[in-house]
Amino acid sequence: MMESVFRYSVDENQIATIVFDTPGSKVNAISSAVLDQLEPLIDRVAADKTLRALVITSGKPDIFIAGADLHSFAPMFDNPALAAELIDKGHRVFGKISNLSIPSFAMIQGACLGGGMELALACTYRLASDHPKTLLGLPEVTLGIIPGWGGTQRLPRLIGMMAALPLLLTGKGVNAVKASKLKLIDAIFSPPFFENQGKAFILNCIKDPAATLAKRQRKWQSKLVDGNALGRWYLYRRARQDVLAKTKGHYPAPLVLIDLLRETYTMPLNEGLKKEAETFKSKLGTTFINAKYLIELFFVQEKLKKDPGALIEAKPNAVKTASVIGAGIMGSGIAWLFSNQNMATRVKDLDWPLVGKGLGAAYSLYQKRVKEKRMLASEASLKFHCLSGCIDYSGFADRDFIIEAATESLDLKHKILAELEEVVSPQAIIGTNTSSLTLAEMGAKMKHPERLVGMHFFNPANKMPLVEVVGGKQTDPVALATAVDVCRHLGKTPLVVGDCTGFLVNRLTTPGVCEIYRMYEEGAEFEALEKMMLNFGMPMGILELSDEVGIDVLYKVSQSFYKAYGERMSVPKLLTALYEKKLYGKKSGKGFYTYQGKQRRINGEVEQLRKQLNIKTRSFTEEEMRSRVFLLMINEASRCLDEKIVSSPAYLDMATVMATGFPPFRGGLLRYGDTLGTKAMVEKLRGLERTAGKRFEPAAPLVALAQANKGFY
Repeated sequence: MMESVFRYSVDENQIATIVFDTPGSKVNAISSAVLDQLEPLIDRVAADKTLRALVITSGKPDIFIAGADLHSFAPMFDNPALAAELIDKGHRVFGKISNLSIPSFAMIQGACLGGGMELALACTYRLASDHPKTLLGLPEVTLGIIPGWGGTQRLPRLIGMMAALPLLLTGKGVNAVKASKLKLIDAIFSPPFFENQGKAFILNCIKDPAATLAKRQRKWQSKLVDGNALGRWYLYRRARQDVLAKTKGHYPAPLVLIDLLRETYTMPLNEGLKKEAETFKSKLGTTFINAKYLIELFFVQEKLKKDPGALIEAKPNAVKTASVIGAGIMGSGIAWLFSNQNMATRVKDLDWPLVGKGLGAAYSLYQKRVKEKRMLASEASLKFHCLSGCIDYSGFADRDFIIEAATESLDLKHKILAELEEVVSPQAIIGTNTSSLTLAEMGAKMKHPERLVGMHFFNPANKMPLVEVVGGKQTDPVALATAVDVCRHLGKTPLVVGDCTGFLVNRLTTPGVCEIYRMYEEGAEFEALEKMMLNFGMPMGILELSDEVGIDVLYKVSQSFYKAYGERMSVPKLLTALYEKKLYGKKSGKGFYTYQGKQRRINGEVEQLRKQLNIKTRSFTEEEMRSRVFLLMINEASRCLDEKIVSSPAYLDMATVMATGFPPFRGGLLRYGDTLGTKAMVEKLRGLERTAGKRFEPAAPLVALAQANKGFY
C-alpha cells in the first residue's frame, strides 16, 4: 500500500489545509494512487459544515505539483482502458474540489505544471509566490497529448481564449509575475511572507469574496474576441495556421486541442469537461501515437541530466574562474555561458579587434535578453562585466578551467596547448571544443594529457542544450567529472562519449550530410532535397544547414573524416568545389543561398558548378532520398554502439534529438530504425550498395542484429 502523501489539518479559523508532501521524493506528482488518497480528504471537507475554506499547498520548498506521474502513465499507451480510468478519476476528484460549497485556495510555490495546474484551476483562487522556481503551465502538447483533467476548459474560461491559446498550444510555462498579469493567479507574494500574507488574503476572501473576484476583469481586447464568434473563428484559424507552419502536421495534439476548444468554449463547463475527457480517451491509442516516443525521450533526458557518465566516481574540482581561447562564434557563446553564471571569464584571441568582436557578441546576447524581458538591465550589466579580454595569457595563471575554441587545425591546437601548459596552474583543467579532432591527436604533444577533456558545444552555444564530454585514454577521471559538473552548472545536458573522429553526433550526421551533396551531384533537384528533410520533420534542410554551419568548416571536417574512416566518408566533389570557390555560406554572404540583409535566395552559382561537373538533372523519389540519408546514419550508429562510443541506444537517440533536431515524434534515430526493422534495413543497404556505392555496405553490428531478428531496443 502506498505511504500517505497528504497531511490534513484544521486551524482556529476553521480553515482546512491539505499538504501534498510525497515521502522520500523531491517532487509531488499525481498518480491514480495519489488521487485515491486525495478523494476521501475532499469528501471529508465537503461533509464538514463547520469549515470556512480549504487550502491545498505543498510540503516541498520549490515544487507545488510537477504534474502527472508519467511513469505510471506510460503503460497506458498499451492499455487505453487504464488511461480512461485515470482520466475519469481525475475529473471526478477535481470536480469535487470545484463544487465545494466553501472557497478553495491553491497556494503555489515552485513548479505547478500539467495535472498540478489543472488541480489549481479547479480551486476557487490561486495564490503564488514569486520564488525563482515558481512556474505555471500546461505542457502536455510537448508530450504529444492534451490536458485531460479540465485544463482545456477551465483555463480559457478563467483568462480568456486569447490568452489561453498560446499557453495551451506551446506548453510553455509562465512565472508568477506573468501569471498575475494574465489573471491566472489572484495574488502574488514574496517567499518570506508567502505563508503569512497568504493567510491574510484567504481571510479577506472569506469575508469579501466579491472584491477579489472583481479583480479578474480581462482586457477589452480579450473580451472583444472571446465574446465574438467571428473573432474566435479568426483566432482558431490563425492558431491552426501557426501550428501547421511550425509542425508541418507532424504533431497532431495541438490541432486536436484547437478543434476541442472551438467545439466546447461556448458549452456549459460540465459539458465541456465531459467532451475533453472523451476526446483524450478516444485519441490516446490513435492520434496521440507519437506521445509514447515523446514521453520516453522525456525520461531519457531526465536520466541523462543526473547520469555521472561512464561511471565516473571521481569528485569534480570546484570551478570559480574560467578562460576561453578564441572569441569567434563558438568562443563568444561559451564565454557568455560562463559569465551568465556570474563566473569571472577571460577571453583571448589574436588581436583586440577579434576580442572586441567576441565581447560584442556576448553583449548582444545580454541585450536580447533584456529586450525580451528575461533579464533586468542591471543584472545583464553585472553579468557582462564578468567578462574580460586579452591578446596574451595574462590572467590565465589563476584560472580553474580553460576551454580552447580555436580554428579546427591540429597544428594550431598543438601550439595553443603547449603555450597553455606553460602558463596555467598544475590544477587547471583544459577543455577543448574541437568537433572532429580526437583527444589522442590533440594530447599527443602535451606534457600532461591527463588534464585534457573534450567539451563539444553545438552552435549556437547559448541555445543548444547538449554538450558532448569526451574522455581520452589518458584523461584523468577528475578532469572528466569536472567537465560534466561544469556543463550542468552552465545549464547544459552533458553526454559522456568515447574518443573518435567526430565523437558521436558529427560522426552520425556527416554521412547523411555528404549523401545530400552526392544526390545533388547526381542531379537531384535543390528544392526536392530540402523539402524531403522538412517533410521528414527536420527543422531545416541540409543545404540551408550547411550555410549556417559554414561550408569551409564542413569541408575541413570532412577531410578529417575521410582520413579516419576512408571511402565510406569520402569528400563529395561538390563540397570541394564550393570550398575552392569560397562559397562558405552565411558568413561570406554566399553558399547554397545568397544573403542580403534578411533576404535569402537560391544561389545560381551553385547550379553553374553542377553544370561544370557535367551533371544532368534527374528525379529522385522522396523515399529514395530519405533512405540514402538516414540508413547511412543508422548504419554508422550501429558501429558507434558496437565501439562503445555511447553507452546506450537511448542516449544516442537523445543526442540526435537535442543536437541535430532529429524529429522527437520519431523517438530518435534508432527508434526510427526499429520502426523500419533491422532485416529490412540490411536488405535495403545491400541494394543501395549495388546501385550507389560501397559506402552503403551494411555494418557488421547491424547485420548481427538482423540475423538475430533483434532491434536496437
